[in-house]
Amino acid sequence: VKTLLILRHAKSSWNNLDLPDYDRPLNKRGKRDAPRMGDFLRHQDLVPDL
Repeated sequence: VKTLLILRHAKSSWNNLDLPDYDRPLNKRGKRDAPRMGDFLRHQDLVPDL
């Protein structure tokens, strides 16, 4: 049985609108939340296939 993980990206900064999304840095909230999501996935034994 496969498991589908749907995750939203961490909060990013919109200070520079000329940057494409993949180059946009995380803001303070994103830097706080990204490791939390990693911890959650690890504690649930969920390792995504990329």
